[in-house]
Amino acid sequence: MGINPDVTFSTPQQYYDYIQGHIIKWSPDELEMHNVRHGLCGSICYSPEGWRKTEFGKRLSRHPLVNVTAETYAKRTPPIPLVKGLSDKRPLAGINVLEMVRIIAGPQIGVTLASYGADVIRVNCSRLVDLNVLQLTLNAGKRTIDLDITKPEDMERLQELLADVDIFIQGFRMGSLERKGLGLRNMLEIAAKRNKGIIYVDENCYGPDGPFHERPGWQQIGDAASGSEYVMGRSQGYEEGKSVLPPLPVSDMITGIVGAVGAMIAVKRRAVEGGSYHITSSLVAADAVALEKEVGLYPPEVVRDTVERFGFKEITPDQYVSEVLIPVIDGWKRGLPHDLDEDSRFMTTFNEPGPWGRQTLLKPVAKLGVEESTPRWTSPPVPHCHHDRNINWL
Repeated sequence: MGINPDVTFSTPQQYYDYIQGHIIKWSPDELEMHNVRHGLCGSICYSPEGWRKTEFGKRLSRHPLVNVTAETYAKRTPPIPLVKGLSDKRPLAGINVLEMVRIIAGPQIGVTLASYGADVIRVNCSRLVDLNVLQLTLNAGKRTIDLDITKPEDMERLQELLADVDIFIQGFRMGSLERKGLGLRNMLEIAAKRNKGIIYVDENCYGPDGPFHERPGWQQIGDAASGSEYVMGRSQGYEEGKSVLPPLPVSDMITGIVGAVGAMIAVKRRAVEGGSYHITSSLVAADAVALEKEVGLYPPEVVRDTVERFGFKEITPDQYVSEVLIPVIDGWKRGLPHDLDEDSRFMTTFNEPGPWGRQTLLKPVAKLGVEESTPRWTSPPVPHCHHDRNINWL
């Protein structure tokens, strides 16, 4: 592309202008194919209608948002009733969850299941970089261990945990863990040997199939493809085709919740029907559903009133995630000064201090009719790779 990776400038705007000067020489389709050929992330910023007209959009639209598939071709395994008589009355008590995930959407699946009582073990590799600040919320209720699956002894330890797992969550590029022996078919073999069904959750960017389903991507890529960034640009008053980043991890969080809902549906079906199940939860699908005409967009006057109430600043196309997120949080603090306090009805504080001391987090959204069954976390967040690698299921 002619971009010098070693070039240095004194301001972010200079870097932006330099990169823009090279990219503007390419058409959107040329840039897209360049990224595909080289295995790079990125997407054309489609309008919602433009995305729906693509082959990728058409393929994804054939699948439901909560995408649960019974693996009927696998060995039939008997129903596995939920464990009764436990002191923990939350719905998923007794369910073992192992997650190999990154960033936000995948961890959100596990932290949601943990709030419903599941025993969640998160596996990270300490040599792989992750966004450390997210540990402060997305590791609540979990235990975390360090395993490097390129090492035979670590893969052996992982297989020991998988022998008793109910739900396996993976958030890497589709097909990448399969090449490591941790794909859906590998898990179905484990289920067949132990005669107990397994629930396999794929979290990705583009969905379960179609031309792009194995491409890497994160929220901002999904937002560009689905039309979310296009809509945000229009909400800011920009002309047709100029897009900006949504300031919040909306599709990340929705994708995580959708994956958790799918897993819970599969737990119920396994308890009644037996068998194994496959769930796919994707960022673009979460965005696309929110942009359907049946859902609708806020009218311009609501956008203007919200901007005025919270004092939000203008969002520009050259801004990155933290640059658009932090002003929104600051606006919340001004407009809702008490809702973010420790004693707010939206918050929960852990009785026992964790590795970061006494912590207060946003509560789980749902509240059940029976208080002892309502979602909650019983342990504070911990860093990645925090626990002994030889821990066992509770």
